Amino acid sequence: MSVSIQTDNAPKPVGRYPHARRVGELLFLSGIGPRSAVDNSIPGNVYASDGSLMAYDIAAQCHSVFANVRAVLE
Repeated sequence: MSVSIQTDNAPKPVGRYPHARRVGELLFLSGIGPRSAVDNSIPGNVYASDGSLMAYDIAAQCHSVFANVRAVLE
């Protein structure tokens, strides 16, 4: 039997899947990325006035991914 796990503390999934699913003693995370749960932005990204990506901060994005993983696990 599997249990679907959703939380309001992580960004909403971009597809029709839960944040995580528990099957027995296993836990599977789905599509956890760097997006902010507050405003859906990607931390560390810098955009030009035309919306094109000018620069990004991979360290900021990694920290955000792990914060989102923590939000799902808690």
